[in-house]
Amino acid sequence: MKPAKWFGERTALTVKKLLSVFMIAVCVMGTVFASAADQEVVFEDHEFKVTAPDGTLIMNRDTNKNAAVWLEAGIADSEDRLEMMEQMNVLSLFFDKNTGALVNVICKMTEETVNMFSFVGKTDSEILAYVDKLMEGVDAPDENGQSTGVTYERSLIKHSQIPFFRILLDIKNEEMTAKEVIYGCVVNGRLIEIDQYLEGEGSVDESFIGKIVDSVYITKFMTYEEYEDIIAKSKLKIWIALGCVIFLFVGLFVFVTYNKKKKEKKAVRISDNLRDFRERKAKGEVDCKTVIAMGSAEYNIKAIDKFVNYNTWIRNIIIEVILLAFLAVIVVFCLSSNSIIYGLLVAACGFVSLYFNYSGGEKNKANMMARYDARRKPLARFTFYEEFFNMTGAGAMAEYTYDQVMSVRVYNEYLYIFFGTEQGVFVERNTIGEEELVKLITHIKSHKAK
Repeated sequence: MKPAKWFGERTALTVKKLLSVFMIAVCVMGTVFASAADQEVVFEDHEFKVTAPDGTLIMNRDTNKNAAVWLEAGIADSEDRLEMMEQMNVLSLFFDKNTGALVNVICKMTEETVNMFSFVGKTDSEILAYVDKLMEGVDAPDENGQSTGVTYERSLIKHSQIPFFRILLDIKNEEMTAKEVIYGCVVNGRLIEIDQYLEGEGSVDESFIGKIVDSVYITKFMTYEEYEDIIAKSKLKIWIALGCVIFLFVGLFVFVTYNKKKKEKKAVRISDNLRDFRERKAKGEVDCKTVIAMGSAEYNIKAIDKFVNYNTWIRNIIIEVILLAFLAVIVVFCLSSNSIIYGLLVAACGFVSLYFNYSGGEKNKANMMARYDARRKPLARFTFYEEFFNMTGAGAMAEYTYDQVMSVRVYNEYLYIFFGTEQGVFVERNTIGEEELVKLITHIKSHKAK
């Protein structure tokens, strides 16, 4: 082998090995860098975000109470802590496994925060005056004039976007010894507060909380005019939502009142017509010989169940769908406008309506089961004449004029004849015949009360 060729092959082999080592190193370093990635937590509704160091345990209000992260962070009663987070406006908890520090990230809006609105453009003295007002009474003596053992120090720290205050709260009394360090700023009418608590003697290790504070990034700065405009639009949406709710209830009241009066007038007219019919029938003036159609139906449990389900859920399905759709639109509008109370109120009305519809159907079903003794599967026979029809069998004997009919429907294997919102009878359509059924429906509709 020639030296030049041997040298070239050795060089090529060495280069290949170096490239392999380099690729492995890149993969390893890539893994290291990926595992060392920071964790960004965005609080979109509050216009800021926080970046926590890698390895930080993060717990939010929506963290499952049974999640292992609670115990890993040293929190035994996760349910109690979640309740505390809700009450104290804590958005997230950050736990550092290296130092054992537990940091609360809080955001709240009060009358004072709205009046201050933002630390941007404020002087140091204005910010410190706000802090003093915030801590007013904390170090005051008790009702007996004795010291509570609570003192605090406040200062300002620099931040890349907005000034932050720092408060060191020192508590030393018979009940407890503790320290709490609190960082905070006011922006967009809200107080962003980041705090760490230490029980017992010693000083607070602020290395972790300092990183959290430094990582705070305000995603949007508003002017007070922009804030007022948002509040005005929000109030307008609330009034619109309230107006929709009021309109809905007023509309329902008017509809129910109108429908009630209409039914009362119709009932009087039907009663007069029925009395006239009976008088004419007694005199032999009513045709009781000409049979238009005949039919029958077995009034068993299954048939009655189908009748009631149709009457409860399908008979007026178009009106029900429109009403539910209208309610759904109002609920979505209310929730999107932060009018949660109105949205829940409308949703509750919808559920109540569905419940009453269901319970009414169940009551009607029980009544029909008892009336027709459905468990014995009785057979009812129907004979239709020119002005009326009668029902025999099934433990019942009844006579109805077509003037009493409110509506007549065909659904699946049955002809349903309704006399009101719940009362009615049904006939198996195959016992009548399709041609006779069409003629019978036309005849009933032409004679029923308008």
